[in-house]
Amino acid sequence: MIRGLYTSASGMLALQNRQETLAANLANINTPGYKQDVGVMRAFPEQLIARIRDQQGPDIQGMPQMTGQAAVIGRLHTGVYMSEALPMFGQGDIAETHNPYDVALMDNLQPDEDGNERRLFFSVARMEDLEQPADPEQIRYTRSGNWNVNADGYLVTPDGYYVLDNQNTAIRINDPMGVSVGQNLLIGTAGELMYEDPDTGVMTAMPNERLGLAVISTPQMLVREGVGVFRYEGDIAPLTLEEAEAEDQTALAAGEYTQSRIEGRYGTKQGWLERANVDPAQTMTDMMTVLRAYEANQRVMTTIDGTLEKAANDIGKVNG
Repeated sequence: MIRGLYTSASGMLALQNRQETLAANLANINTPGYKQDVGVMRAFPEQLIARIRDQQGPDIQGMPQMTGQAAVIGRLHTGVYMSEALPMFGQGDIAETHNPYDVALMDNLQPDEDGNERRLFFSVARMEDLEQPADPEQIRYTRSGNWNVNADGYLVTPDGYYVLDNQNTAIRINDPMGVSVGQNLLIGTAGELMYEDPDTGVMTAMPNERLGLAVISTPQMLVREGVGVFRYEGDIAPLTLEEAEAEDQTALAAGEYTQSRIEGRYGTKQGWLERANVDPAQTMTDMMTVLRAYEANQRVMTTIDGTLEKAANDIGKVNG
């Protein structure tokens, strides 16, 4: 009977963890580029219960006598636990903001031959030496494109990460000693960095040629760091956008891909933001389901506790 207490308690703990995950999803529903987490529930290993050493006990009428072999009673399930929370990288809706420092990633990606869905990410990093490319171990990945310009003129995320270009260097758009791009920043559909001269209207390429866009074929190997930033721990190195486009052209020439499959496969859209991919109605429904399951486990524990109380206080009385 006490085993039932442990089973119910493990269920309540797992449901509490799942509820916290759902609540975090709902709290970040307005966070640009946020990817919802899904709690993975797993069961503890089953245990096989058997009665042993019956032949050593007193003869009890009706109890089978054993001949050295245990009598199998049955299987015991010992509850569940939430093993991990996995981010889901499906693209969220995009909304127009008219802010030149807002950029949305556009995915038209189909699973590869191994069933992995390629995903496009911005490369960001925390850096001390802004004149040198970021170390690969410093690079993080995000889908959030709502950026600002810090006091030194660099593009940064709300979390303080520097936005990187295709050479993994920080992007400076306001340089007191050189070009001051400011609101004249223009980002092409493939991440090209340009600015428009306010006097002549001439388009000029920036020293940072292109945004640092990474294509990750195994996004399930990304580990969340903070709200919308991820660290990659996979064996397959992320591809640059140029490498991914070259692979597509090679596959197209070999007849493995069709033109429609790679048409507009990767893209950026300036002045737009990707919203969180959280469905509020479904999340609220899931939270109510978790609450009901938690209450059911609570009632089980209350019932078992009442039964144990009777066993200890009533049935156990002598000469009562």
